[in-house]
Amino acid sequence: MKPALGAVLALISALTGVDAVGGSFLIRSAHLRAGDTNFDFEALGTGSHDSHWRDNVSDLSLMETDAVVSKPLRIARGGIAIHRRRRTTHRGVPIHLVCGETSKVTSKSSKDDICPDECPFFAQDRTDKDFCTFTCVQEPQCAQKYPNTPIGDADLGVCRSCVVDGCQECDHSVTEDRCKTCQAGYVLNDGTCHFKYAGDWIYVVAGILAALGLCVLIWIFDMVMRSACNADVLEHSLEVREQQKLRMKKDETGSRPLFPLSTNLLRTQVAGPGMMLHFNFQVAVIIWAVFVAFVWICLATFIDDALWVLGTRRFGTARENCILVAWGYETQQRLMWTKVLFLYITYIGSFLMCMAYGVYQLRAFQDADYQHKTMKDFAAMIVGLPSVEGSKNVEGDLKARIEDLGAQSVVGVSVAWDYQEHEESIKQALDADLEARMIAVAGSPERAPLPEMNPVRKSFYTLEQMVFGLDSGNGGGSDEIDSKEEELRELLNGLRTSQRAFVVFETQEARDQAVELAAGGFEYEHQGGIVLWTLDAEPDTVQWVNYGHATAAEKTLKLLAGFGFIILACLFWAVIFYAPYAYYVMTFNYENGRQPGPMLSISFSMIVVVGNAIMYEVCAQVSDWVGFRFKDNREACYMILYTVACMFNVLLDFVTTYFTAEKVMEGLGFRNYFGVPLKDITEFTTKFETYGMQRSLAENTYAYAFPSTYLIPFLIEPMPTIVLPLMLGKWIVRNHPEVMGRDAEEWVAMVPMEMGRYADILLNTILGILIFYFPGGYTWMLFLGLAGSHLWIYLFDHCRVLRSIPACTFASYDVEWWAQALMAPIIGIMAACLVFKSNCEPGYHCIRGRTLILSCCAAWLVHTVLHLLCLIYVVPKFGKPEPEEDPTVGETFSSVCHHAPCSWFTANPVHCLRSKLKFKHSPPCSFFCLGKEKFQKTNPAIGCFYEDVLGDATRLGESTKTAECGADSGEPPAFGAVRLIKAADRRQLCQRSR
Repeated sequence: MKPALGAVLALISALTGVDAVGGSFLIRSAHLRAGDTNFDFEALGTGSHDSHWRDNVSDLSLMETDAVVSKPLRIARGGIAIHRRRRTTHRGVPIHLVCGETSKVTSKSSKDDICPDECPFFAQDRTDKDFCTFTCVQEPQCAQKYPNTPIGDADLGVCRSCVVDGCQECDHSVTEDRCKTCQAGYVLNDGTCHFKYAGDWIYVVAGILAALGLCVLIWIFDMVMRSACNADVLEHSLEVREQQKLRMKKDETGSRPLFPLSTNLLRTQVAGPGMMLHFNFQVAVIIWAVFVAFVWICLATFIDDALWVLGTRRFGTARENCILVAWGYETQQRLMWTKVLFLYITYIGSFLMCMAYGVYQLRAFQDADYQHKTMKDFAAMIVGLPSVEGSKNVEGDLKARIEDLGAQSVVGVSVAWDYQEHEESIKQALDADLEARMIAVAGSPERAPLPEMNPVRKSFYTLEQMVFGLDSGNGGGSDEIDSKEEELRELLNGLRTSQRAFVVFETQEARDQAVELAAGGFEYEHQGGIVLWTLDAEPDTVQWVNYGHATAAEKTLKLLAGFGFIILACLFWAVIFYAPYAYYVMTFNYENGRQPGPMLSISFSMIVVVGNAIMYEVCAQVSDWVGFRFKDNREACYMILYTVACMFNVLLDFVTTYFTAEKVMEGLGFRNYFGVPLKDITEFTTKFETYGMQRSLAENTYAYAFPSTYLIPFLIEPMPTIVLPLMLGKWIVRNHPEVMGRDAEEWVAMVPMEMGRYADILLNTILGILIFYFPGGYTWMLFLGLAGSHLWIYLFDHCRVLRSIPACTFASYDVEWWAQALMAPIIGIMAACLVFKSNCEPGYHCIRGRTLILSCCAAWLVHTVLHLLCLIYVVPKFGKPEPEEDPTVGETFSSVCHHAPCSWFTANPVHCLRSKLKFKHSPPCSFFCLGKEKFQKTNPAIGCFYEDVLGDATRLGESTKTAECGADSGEPPAFGAVRLIKAADRRQLCQRSR
């Protein structure tokens, strides 16, 4: 293909007299030399960014313009130097330069050229009216050519200014590295700059930190070396942890084995259809990243090799920078049509892939719903209930009222009570009830004696109790709930219903019939308009405590306040973490090709990781605080907030990077391709398109994305979230006999799964698309890095879901739909980039300044709206129809409950307490606690059908008995996690009693 393309270009050159590769520049040079100031550049069809050339030239002074147009061809941009030079050799290397002769570097100049020995330094000739002209001189002549570069650097072979850290203005009167004026925060001392605030306090602080680090190491070593005096409790806690993992349905023996690691999470429901869709999303992004990289690789392979490296070459000395800018600008303009072609292919391809992906996900979700019957298929939500006191038999009355409508096979009603103000009391009562059931099976555990300890170990032991809030009590158990039974009964009678309840039917057909019967509304407690709704939620996704306190107005106000908290967190990150980095970058001396060391790149990566972690935690807290009634809605809110918050970080970094690059290159005297100093270019779009700015911003975008955002956080993630917390939890439990029961279980518990990974992926796609605004040499590397990083994320999440999270369910399509909706503005960035990059290309629009920016925004907005409309109206038309024959025919609520311990009754905290204390069912409805399903009892009369084998419950109970100090704990490998936050937040899996 390349020979054919070369032949076409040669034919064009022969017919038109124009160099088809660099012809635009040669034509310009010829017309300038002829004095043709009326030459029509637009008619030349050289593109956009060249259309500003005449305007840029007009910005020069008359003398500068005359100098440009009167120069011989040897100095014309893109031209070939024809001046005859002396050809000698120096140490076997041909020398093309002679002393004292000023030459202008072009894109064809070699960065490897050297000056002769008698004049070994390149000096930028500022006595010349032109730009990018250099002369080979001796060191005494350096200041004559450019007073700011009096020092001859033998290593670089250039005349340079001083290299002094913290220096603002060099002392140009000497030929050594001496500073005249230091930057703010530095003081001048004998020509060098010293940090103003440096002193002995730095060594004191360093010594204190070193001492603290040593103490921590000694403490860890001491914890590891202690004898295990609480080994049986640790073993029991790890067994409970094992029981909490995702498991399959009961097999023929009645046990529920773990899913094998070979499970295909793209098709198998291990945690509801939402989890399956999530893994499909991850794979789709990997495929998309490979597609984008493949398109650019094809263009680079078959069109021009320069596409591999355009925008990636490093800055250096002034001469090297001139060559780089000239080569980069000419190459970028010459190949701009390939960038436009690339944007068309990726934009259209990405949009079509989004639509196809949306159809696939919708059909996958619908197929999963058709193929599996779950708890949601047997329940309907009662909406519009009046506020009724708990002293009444609300559950029985509602069941009877629905049966009066003609509904059949009503199993029962689970009411959503307004109990947020009494949440702690309800939790304590449920914990005490569970402990009483465990004691009834295995007896009361006894606390192991405390071993003898030396003073140092005793100090560490006491400190651990203080820092980690280790409770030395044994808990109240059954005595506590018995002593407070009357008080709890009064509390339950005083509660009031929310406007919601859940009615459960034995079959899905009965549920659907009841919904139709209640379509016109029915009356209860003198209030009409009560209806039944079907829902896409499972019992373990219901946030029962948020009913009654989560109206639409309250949630809106909390969301607005949450955005305020996110902005404050972003400002905190910017001031505490990002500001020192930005200050260092902006004050670093980049002259003479100097670049910050590798520690700056490492520091930048850590700053990005810390910023994302701060946003992660703040958005999680805000999403919890809003008070959503269903976990899937909370996850969708969290994903949106986290994506927006991380974009704040990205925006801040890019604004800082732009102004930093602008300041640095203006300070170094950078010019655009036509010789106009950057500081004299006032229009944003013109300055943004200069090659120096483009290359600097491209490098920063690449560094921000890979590996700082794409890979490093996810390589680190297993340690702070899985391995280290579990190790600490095991050390605490095995060494502290006062840690027993639920406390011990929580110390080795796993972190619940969240859908925050959607936000991570969306942020990564945004960073990838932003590289399209810059020269494309980084494109293929960045997107291959994106694909490889997400492959690691997929494998990590695959193992984590199957082995290191507690069982969970993501039942609805909400999170997936919002992720697809957020892809609309993300793909819209491509549309805006296409408008920007095609500007003034042959056959396209040609606008500039604010009009160009507004046009890009309009393209983004139009695409976003059309994309969302397609998701809302077009994609659903390709959904999967319901099969004529139900593949799950014959499945009932009771048969599903046989495999699922969490039901609409066992998941409701107040319902379980009312069953025990108000209605005195025998056995009562047991509250579902993950890992303790074996203590649930069946009672078909009240809708409880799950019961596990007693043998396993006995085994778990017996493991809580006292262990002798020093016994071997028999600990399994360190897999899993525990969230190291305050006690009130740790009780997510099962609420514990104090």
